Amino acid sequence: MLRAAMVAVLLLVPLVAAACGGSSKSKAKAPPATGGASAIDAITAAAKKTEAAGTERLSVDASGTAGGQNLAVTGTGAFDAPHRVGTLDVDFSDAGISTAIDAVLSGTDMYLKSPLFALMLPAGKSWLKLDLSKAGAANGLSLNTLLAQDPTQTLTSLQSLRGATAVGSEIVDGVATTHYRARTAAGSKPGTYDVWVGGDGYVHRLRSRLASGSGTTSAAVTLTVDLSGFGKKVTVAVPPASQTVVSNGSLPGLGG
Repeated sequence: MLRAAMVAVLLLVPLVAAACGGSSKSKAKAPPATGGASAIDAITAAAKKTEAAGTERLSVDASGTAGGQNLAVTGTGAFDAPHRVGTLDVDFSDAGISTAIDAVLSGTDMYLKSPLFALMLPAGKSWLKLDLSKAGAANGLSLNTLLAQDPTQTLTSLQSLRGATAVGSEIVDGVATTHYRARTAAGSKPGTYDVWVGGDGYVHRLRSRLASGSGTTSAAVTLTVDLSGFGKKVTVAVPPASQTVVSNGSLPGLGG
Protein backbone atom coordinates (compact mmCIF):
# COMPACT_ATOMS: atom_id res chain seq x y z
CA MET A 1 0.00 0.00 0.00
CA LEU A 2 2.80 2.43 0.91
CA ARG A 3 4.76 1.67 -2.24
CA ALA A 4 1.66 2.17 -4.39
CA ALA A 5 0.95 5.42 -2.53
CA MET A 6 4.46 6.63 -3.30
CA VAL A 7 3.96 5.84 -6.97
CA ALA A 8 0.64 7.68 -6.97
CA VAL A 9 2.09 10.80 -5.36
CA LEU A 10 5.19 10.81 -7.57
CA LEU A 11 2.96 10.47 -10.60
CA LEU A 12 0.46 13.14 -9.65
CA VAL A 13 2.39 15.89 -7.90
CA PRO A 14 5.17 16.35 -10.48
CA LEU A 15 2.54 16.05 -13.18
CA VAL A 16 0.64 19.05 -11.94
CA ALA A 17 3.41 20.99 -10.24
CA ALA A 18 4.36 22.86 -13.39
CA ALA A 19 0.85 22.86 -14.75
CA CYS A 20 -0.13 25.47 -17.17
CA GLY A 21 -3.29 27.40 -16.45
CA GLY A 22 -7.00 27.01 -15.83
CA SER A 23 -10.05 29.10 -16.45
CA SER A 24 -13.27 30.27 -14.93
CA LYS A 25 -16.36 28.96 -16.66
CA SER A 26 -16.89 30.49 -20.04
CA LYS A 27 -20.12 31.03 -21.94
CA ALA A 28 -18.28 31.41 -25.22
CA LYS A 29 -18.99 29.03 -28.05
CA ALA A 30 -16.60 26.18 -28.63
CA PRO A 31 -14.18 26.48 -31.56
CA PRO A 32 -15.29 24.76 -34.75
CA ALA A 33 -14.93 20.96 -34.66
CA THR A 34 -12.86 20.51 -37.79
CA GLY A 35 -9.70 18.53 -38.49
CA GLY A 36 -6.52 19.15 -40.41
CA ALA A 37 -4.66 22.45 -40.10
CA SER A 38 -7.47 24.14 -38.17
CA ALA A 39 -7.34 21.44 -35.45
CA ILE A 40 -3.58 21.82 -35.12
CA ASP A 41 -3.87 25.60 -35.01
CA ALA A 42 -6.56 25.45 -32.32
CA ILE A 43 -4.55 23.11 -30.08
CA THR A 44 -1.30 25.03 -30.57
CA ALA A 45 -2.90 28.38 -29.73
CA ALA A 46 -4.68 26.94 -26.68
CA ALA A 47 -1.49 25.25 -25.43
CA LYS A 48 0.42 28.53 -25.64
CA LYS A 49 -2.31 30.56 -23.95
CA THR A 50 -2.80 28.00 -21.17
CA GLU A 51 0.92 27.63 -20.51
CA ALA A 52 1.27 31.42 -20.32
CA ALA A 53 -1.45 31.72 -17.65
CA GLY A 54 1.04 30.61 -14.98
CA THR A 55 -1.44 29.65 -12.25
CA GLU A 56 -4.47 27.42 -12.11
CA ARG A 57 -6.83 25.37 -10.07
CA LEU A 58 -7.28 21.80 -11.12
CA SER A 59 -8.92 18.49 -10.44
CA VAL A 60 -7.24 15.19 -11.17
CA ASP A 61 -8.59 11.71 -11.79
CA ALA A 62 -6.16 8.84 -12.24
CA SER A 63 -6.67 5.11 -12.49
CA GLY A 64 -4.44 2.20 -13.37
CA THR A 65 -1.98 -0.13 -11.70
CA ALA A 66 1.02 0.38 -9.42
CA GLY A 67 3.19 -2.41 -8.07
CA GLY A 68 0.78 -4.99 -9.46
CA GLN A 69 -2.24 -3.49 -7.66
CA ASN A 70 -5.16 -1.52 -9.01
CA LEU A 71 -5.24 2.09 -7.86
CA ALA A 72 -7.54 5.07 -8.15
CA VAL A 73 -6.76 8.65 -7.20
CA THR A 74 -9.04 11.70 -7.27
CA GLY A 75 -8.23 15.13 -5.93
CA THR A 76 -8.12 18.88 -6.24
CA GLY A 77 -5.33 21.41 -6.05
CA ALA A 78 -3.92 24.77 -7.06
CA PHE A 79 -0.51 25.57 -8.54
CA ASP A 80 1.73 28.50 -9.33
CA ALA A 81 4.11 27.34 -12.06
CA PRO A 82 6.50 30.35 -12.09
CA HIS A 83 7.11 30.01 -8.35
CA ARG A 84 6.98 26.18 -8.33
CA VAL A 85 4.52 25.96 -5.45
CA GLY A 86 1.22 24.18 -5.11
CA THR A 87 -1.11 21.98 -3.14
CA LEU A 88 -2.92 18.77 -3.96
CA ASP A 89 -5.38 16.92 -1.72
CA VAL A 90 -6.25 13.44 -2.94
CA ASP A 91 -8.36 10.47 -2.00
CA PHE A 92 -6.51 7.28 -2.73
CA SER A 93 -7.66 3.68 -3.14
CA ASP A 94 -5.40 0.68 -3.58
CA ALA A 95 -6.15 -3.03 -3.15
CA GLY A 96 -9.45 -2.24 -1.47
CA ILE A 97 -7.93 0.16 1.07
CA SER A 98 -8.90 3.84 0.94
CA THR A 99 -7.19 6.80 2.55
CA ALA A 100 -6.25 10.43 1.92
CA ILE A 101 -2.99 12.20 1.12
CA ASP A 102 -2.42 15.95 1.43
CA ALA A 103 0.57 17.25 -0.51
CA VAL A 104 2.31 20.63 -0.54
CA LEU A 105 4.94 21.39 -3.16
CA SER A 106 7.65 24.01 -2.74
CA GLY A 107 10.38 23.88 -5.35
CA THR A 108 11.71 20.31 -5.34
CA ASP A 109 10.45 19.69 -1.79
CA MET A 110 7.20 17.85 -1.28
CA TYR A 111 5.41 17.68 2.08
CA LEU A 112 3.02 14.80 2.71
CA LYS A 113 0.37 14.32 5.38
CA SER A 114 -1.64 11.11 5.57
CA PRO A 115 -3.02 8.53 7.99
CA LEU A 116 -0.66 6.16 6.17
CA PHE A 117 2.32 7.83 7.84
CA ALA A 118 0.81 9.18 11.07
CA LEU A 119 1.72 6.24 13.32
CA MET A 120 5.27 6.10 11.96
CA LEU A 121 6.13 9.73 12.72
CA PRO A 122 7.43 11.02 16.08
CA ALA A 123 4.95 12.59 18.50
CA GLY A 124 4.03 16.13 17.50
CA LYS A 125 5.04 15.60 13.86
CA SER A 126 2.38 15.38 11.17
CA TRP A 127 4.20 16.11 7.89
CA LEU A 128 6.86 14.16 6.01
CA LYS A 129 9.24 16.23 3.88
CA LEU A 130 10.61 14.60 0.74
CA ASP A 131 13.23 15.83 -1.69
CA LEU A 132 11.73 14.83 -5.04
CA SER A 133 15.16 14.54 -6.62
CA LYS A 134 15.99 11.77 -4.12
CA ALA A 135 12.62 10.11 -3.60
CA GLY A 136 12.39 8.61 -7.08
CA ALA A 137 15.81 6.97 -6.91
CA ALA A 138 15.16 5.61 -3.43
CA ASN A 139 12.07 3.77 -4.63
CA GLY A 140 13.37 2.56 -7.97
CA LEU A 141 11.39 5.16 -9.93
CA SER A 142 12.59 7.45 -12.68
CA LEU A 143 11.62 10.89 -11.42
CA ASN A 144 12.98 12.52 -14.55
CA THR A 145 10.60 10.38 -16.58
CA LEU A 146 7.70 11.37 -14.35
CA LEU A 147 8.60 15.05 -14.44
CA ALA A 148 8.79 14.88 -18.22
CA GLN A 149 5.10 13.96 -18.23
CA ASP A 150 3.86 17.13 -16.51
CA PRO A 151 1.22 19.22 -18.29
CA THR A 152 3.61 22.08 -19.06
CA GLN A 153 5.90 19.66 -20.89
CA THR A 154 2.87 18.20 -22.63
CA LEU A 155 1.59 21.63 -23.63
CA THR A 156 5.02 22.46 -25.04
CA SER A 157 4.93 19.22 -27.02
CA LEU A 158 1.46 20.07 -28.29
CA GLN A 159 2.92 23.17 -29.93
CA SER A 160 4.75 20.89 -32.38
CA LEU A 161 2.16 18.52 -33.80
CA ARG A 162 2.35 16.04 -36.61
CA GLY A 163 -1.35 15.29 -36.57
CA ALA A 164 -4.61 16.29 -34.90
CA THR A 165 -8.26 15.53 -35.41
CA ALA A 166 -11.45 16.87 -33.87
CA VAL A 167 -13.42 14.21 -32.00
CA GLY A 168 -16.49 16.34 -31.29
CA SER A 169 -18.06 19.00 -29.10
CA GLU A 170 -18.36 18.35 -25.35
CA ILE A 171 -19.17 20.23 -22.15
CA VAL A 172 -16.37 20.22 -19.56
CA ASP A 173 -17.31 21.64 -16.15
CA GLY A 174 -19.99 23.80 -17.73
CA VAL A 175 -17.74 25.06 -20.53
CA ALA A 176 -18.40 24.34 -24.22
CA THR A 177 -15.28 22.72 -25.66
CA THR A 178 -14.03 20.90 -28.69
CA HIS A 179 -12.39 17.56 -28.01
CA TYR A 180 -9.24 16.96 -30.06
CA ARG A 181 -6.88 14.01 -30.34
CA ALA A 182 -3.31 14.93 -31.19
CA ARG A 183 0.02 13.26 -31.94
CA THR A 184 3.26 15.09 -31.21
CA ALA A 185 5.91 15.62 -33.86
CA ALA A 186 9.18 13.75 -34.15
CA GLY A 187 11.83 15.25 -31.87
CA SER A 188 9.37 16.21 -29.11
CA LYS A 189 8.03 14.01 -26.34
CA PRO A 190 6.18 11.27 -28.26
CA GLY A 191 2.61 10.45 -27.43
CA THR A 192 -1.07 10.75 -28.15
CA TYR A 193 -3.09 13.20 -26.08
CA ASP A 194 -6.74 14.06 -25.73
CA VAL A 195 -7.22 17.81 -25.41
CA TRP A 196 -10.43 19.76 -24.76
CA VAL A 197 -10.23 23.40 -25.91
CA GLY A 198 -12.84 25.94 -24.79
CA GLY A 199 -14.24 28.89 -26.68
CA ASP A 200 -12.16 31.10 -24.38
CA GLY A 201 -9.02 29.64 -25.96
CA TYR A 202 -7.80 27.68 -22.92
CA VAL A 203 -7.20 23.97 -22.47
CA HIS A 204 -9.91 22.83 -20.05
CA ARG A 205 -9.06 19.14 -19.98
CA LEU A 206 -5.97 17.14 -20.79
CA ARG A 207 -5.73 13.34 -20.74
CA SER A 208 -2.57 11.31 -21.02
CA ARG A 209 -1.49 7.75 -20.39
CA LEU A 210 1.65 7.32 -18.32
CA ALA A 211 4.00 4.46 -17.54
CA SER A 212 7.12 4.20 -15.40
CA GLY A 213 9.32 1.71 -13.58
CA SER A 214 9.39 -2.05 -13.92
CA GLY A 215 8.54 -5.11 -11.86
CA THR A 216 7.27 -4.29 -8.36
CA THR A 217 7.74 -0.54 -8.95
CA SER A 218 5.96 -0.41 -12.30
CA ALA A 219 3.07 1.99 -12.77
CA ALA A 220 0.66 2.46 -15.66
CA VAL A 221 -1.86 5.23 -15.12
CA THR A 222 -4.40 7.14 -17.18
CA LEU A 223 -4.45 10.71 -15.88
CA THR A 224 -7.15 13.29 -16.59
CA VAL A 225 -6.55 16.87 -15.48
CA ASP A 226 -9.35 19.46 -15.55
CA LEU A 227 -8.16 23.07 -15.41
CA SER A 228 -9.88 26.19 -14.06
CA GLY A 229 -9.10 29.56 -12.48
CA PHE A 230 -6.52 30.69 -15.02
CA GLY A 231 -4.16 33.39 -13.73
CA LYS A 232 -5.75 33.66 -10.30
CA LYS A 233 -3.51 34.08 -7.28
CA VAL A 234 -2.44 30.87 -5.54
CA THR A 235 -1.41 30.98 -1.89
CA VAL A 236 0.48 28.02 -0.43
CA ALA A 237 1.32 27.52 3.26
CA VAL A 238 4.47 25.42 3.67
CA PRO A 239 4.30 23.25 6.82
CA PRO A 240 6.55 24.59 9.63
CA ALA A 241 9.71 22.71 10.54
CA SER A 242 8.30 22.05 14.02
CA GLN A 243 5.67 19.77 12.45
CA THR A 244 7.93 18.18 9.86
CA VAL A 245 10.12 15.11 9.65
CA VAL A 246 12.76 15.18 6.91
CA SER A 247 12.85 11.91 4.99
CA ASN A 248 16.07 10.39 3.70
CA GLY A 249 14.32 9.92 0.36
CA SER A 250 11.88 7.15 1.23
CA LEU A 251 8.45 6.83 2.76
CA PRO A 252 8.07 5.32 6.25
CA GLY A 253 7.89 1.57 5.91
CA LEU A 254 10.09 1.66 2.79
CA GLY A 255 13.36 2.49 4.49
CA GLY A 256 12.40 6.07 5.54
